[in-house]
Amino acid sequence: MANKFKLPKPSLEHLKRLTDDTGLLQHAKYIIPDRQNGYCTDDNARALIVTAKHYKQHPEPEVLRLFETHLSFLYHALKPDKTVHNFLDYNRNWQTGKSEQDTLGRTIWAFGSAIAAPPNDDYIPIVREFFDDTCQHISSLPAKSASYAILGLSEFLNKFPSDKRATELLTKAADILFKNYNKYTSSDWMWFEDILSYANAILPAAMYSAAKILNNQTYLDIAEKSCSFLLDNTFNGRHFSFIGSNGWYPKGKKRVQFDQQPIEGADTVIMLAKAYEATKNKKYRDLQKKAFNWFLGENDIDTPLYDPKTNGCCDGLGADGVNINQGAESIVSFLLARLFLI
Repeated sequence: MANKFKLPKPSLEHLKRLTDDTGLLQHAKYIIPDRQNGYCTDDNARALIVTAKHYKQHPEPEVLRLFETHLSFLYHALKPDKTVHNFLDYNRNWQTGKSEQDTLGRTIWAFGSAIAAPPNDDYIPIVREFFDDTCQHISSLPAKSASYAILGLSEFLNKFPSDKRATELLTKAADILFKNYNKYTSSDWMWFEDILSYANAILPAAMYSAAKILNNQTYLDIAEKSCSFLLDNTFNGRHFSFIGSNGWYPKGKKRVQFDQQPIEGADTVIMLAKAYEATKNKKYRDLQKKAFNWFLGENDIDTPLYDPKTNGCCDGLGADGVNINQGAESIVSFLLARLFLI
């Protein structure tokens, strides 16, 4: 059993495979990049976080090339009003009418992370310009997008702890979650929305981060209650069983088991890292290992999603097996989970 869940070294091999000179391609057929579906800013933002964190540990030229490619993609994604496009087709045309709900928050997270851990400090002024421009929209973000922005602001404030504007923006973003939690929570539903859907754990993760940076007990109480609620619905005492994407879990209705997505594993690992940082409770560190082991086969069908032959990650966990396609969101989710392990 110990060998089955041996911790793999973080490898950017598959990320390199899916990245061309424009950016990270969104999808793959097995491990072959699927050019028909082009690129998305969501994936390139998270890839920037991965490469920034990876370069800090392994300052290699190829990692720096990836960092600069993903950063350049985000710069290109900025609109004149400093919101962001999300989908770029393979002919480098932005697609209008596509969902951009979480994209701005993830972009702010990426810029904050790049400022906190740049390859060298010469990158900071230009990335800070992007960060400041996009942060002007924080007060109008929906809760989940605000959660990603909180992570970016927290990273920024770890680098520049006395920055008053960032502190004010962090408070505004945390208050969005505070209001959502008070709107939807009840005695049997301690959550920020009336549904458990995708990327659930990023919401408590953000509240833990805000509570720690702002030293706010109210935010910490909400983080603890919502984290506990989510764990009650995703951890069965043996392994994690994330909310399935084939219908999710609307309040008052039945929880769907499949298909489970790698983003849930990554965001749960991040949530538990932030919970441990804010509370120093060792139970979160132990649960974090369980959450990561979901990728390695400690899950509902005892099947790994991480592929050690390709260093990629399968796109989903279904009742009958895994989706063998290894796309961008899956590999960045796996790598984020690996890099956020305590």
